[in-house]
Amino acid sequence: MTAPPQGVEVDHVEFPAGKIRYYRSGASGPAIVLLHGGGLDNAMLSWRHAIPVLAADHRVYVPDLPGQGGSLPWHGRANQRTCEEVLRWLLDAWGVRDTMIVGLSLGGSIATGFTLRHPRRVRGLVLVGSGGLVARLDRHLLSYLATRVDLIGTTGAKLLARHRGLARRMLAKRLFTGDRPVPDLESIVDEVAAEAAQRDSVFADWQRDSLGRRAMRVNHGPHLDQLRCPVMFIHGERDSVVPVSSSRQAATAISGAQLHVIPGAGHWPNREKPNEFNALLREFVNARA
Repeated sequence: MTAPPQGVEVDHVEFPAGKIRYYRSGASGPAIVLLHGGGLDNAMLSWRHAIPVLAADHRVYVPDLPGQGGSLPWHGRANQRTCEEVLRWLLDAWGVRDTMIVGLSLGGSIATGFTLRHPRRVRGLVLVGSGGLVARLDRHLLSYLATRVDLIGTTGAKLLARHRGLARRMLAKRLFTGDRPVPDLESIVDEVAAEAAQRDSVFADWQRDSLGRRAMRVNHGPHLDQLRCPVMFIHGERDSVVPVSSSRQAATAISGAQLHVIPGAGHWPNREKPNEFNALLREFVNARA
């Protein structure tokens, strides 16, 4: 585990299926929950630079989702419904009645599903390159097959844990644009390799469970018009994991939704262009505090 930023506390909550590690910062103000993505992501990888920015005015809670980061081992499948329930349990454990939720990729799907199910507990949503918004993926069948072949997931995790160069190239190709220096890239490579070393697959349970052979089993798209809280989409212009078109289409379905596309950024604008990303995030959440 890499050290969290100064002023960030680390704790955990025990559940029957396992423990959930979380980070907490900020002494006062409205609550914000930050949800990271799937694959080899975890709370610190996604939100290291955002936590101090938000904690100046808010109480910030950042969990490792089940089966990722410090929330291992986890018994049972950490699918969409399970992660939504874990979020509800965590809010109860933290004594948080309602919150703003920021979700990246897989975390965006969890945030959206939770808000649709528990609208009174969510004051606003920020969805960053969010999953769960389309009926089919690009190269859908190939993605489906990859998640079904255990050897691909396990071999990928072992290789990325042992070979920094491979991890660096994967980041440049899949999560960043590769055409400009990424702040603290070597630290990110270390964190990805450390996450891979403790995992038995590069795929999270959500990725395996949400992908059907012909279509997504998790698709919030038809229900987005039911969202009544303020919503902002942030998307990297050159995201090769989740196309920016998915956020454009989703934003049109939600009354009053904002869309901000960060030029020259990939799937992790939060780490590739943290200053631009955090400025957008802070402006949105502070306006609704």
